[in-house]
Amino acid sequence: MEVRPLRPDDDLEQAGEIVVRAYLALPRYPSDPEYHEVIADVRGRLHETTVIGAFVGGRLVGCLTFVVSHEGPHAEHGDVDATSFRYFGVDPDSTARGVGRAMVQWVIDESRRLGKKRISIHTIPVMHSAMRMYESLGFVRRPDLDQVWDPVVGWAYVKTL
Repeated sequence: MEVRPLRPDDDLEQAGEIVVRAYLALPRYPSDPEYHEVIADVRGRLHETTVIGAFVGGRLVGCLTFVVSHEGPHAEHGDVDATSFRYFGVDPDSTARGVGRAMVQWVIDESRRLGKKRISIHTIPVMHSAMRMYESLGFVRRPDLDQVWDPVVGWAYVKTL
């Protein structure tokens, strides 16, 4: 498996489709077509932040947007010492193969390399597998940092580096 930043010549439309399909595959996912357009727009955010892809046998199977700063269009927190990630999905045909874990480990390693102290993320209550993975990687649930995106609540997790 290779995890690396996506480039303009990668199939960015496919990357966005992977994220949308991953979200839609979740039981009881609160579907939102406008949000699907946002998460699918990998090309639109590639110049604003780092988007990574996971490749197995040369095939793109995962996509994650890495947010280095607490400022900018994709930031969800105000912690100057934290990175974040969002718009994260693994092709439903490639789940349970360590793809998501490898991508989050890339974020952990890169955040440490950048000298950050924490990683702060949000997830939603229907993302049970993701939460188990985050917890197994040392992320701790922080209800005091939850956000409300009517009608959805974003559950906060923080990993101290």
